[in-house]
Amino acid sequence: MIWNLAGVFIIGLCAGAFGYLLRKLSKNLLPKWIIPIAAGCGMFGYLAYYDYTWFDFKRSQLPEGSVVLREYREPDFFRPWSYLAPSVNQFDVADGHYRQSQQDDAKIVEYLVYRFIKDPTERMEQIPQVLHCKTRERVALASSTGKAAAQAGPVEQVLVSDPVYQQACLGKTP
Repeated sequence: MIWNLAGVFIIGLCAGAFGYLLRKLSKNLLPKWIIPIAAGCGMFGYLAYYDYTWFDFKRSQLPEGSVVLREYREPDFFRPWSYLAPSVNQFDVADGHYRQSQQDDAKIVEYLVYRFIKDPTERMEQIPQVLHCKTRERVALASSTGKAAAQAGPVEQVLVSDPVYQQACLGKTP
């Protein structure tokens, strides 16, 4: 967070200095307001660049064998460019570590889904899930954020093409 803020200020300063240089090279023919306009455009440009490259950067830091399960894209009032083309605000990842057990001739798989959330603090939540391989049903248990067990997610039917089902139940690599 602090490095992102420092980057915004440095880019704004450099873009403002470029506007000042253009004004001086034109022998003050350009108006004075070119300097803050250049600084503001530089800051917004950096924020848009960071917004659209955050997902690829975070994905490159994931360990080998991790599978991106879902991407969330939502527009934000404070990022006006996101109304034209929303960037990835958060995404879910399964790291490929599964705990398997047998129950009534069916394989039960327990695993963690990590949800990366891009906000000013860039946080991550862990969501434990259980997958019944025979019936292809998945349920999200109480997460690490302190939800009660009664607030576990609903039973969800999993498709055969689901990457976690393919990897954990069928042994295929994505």
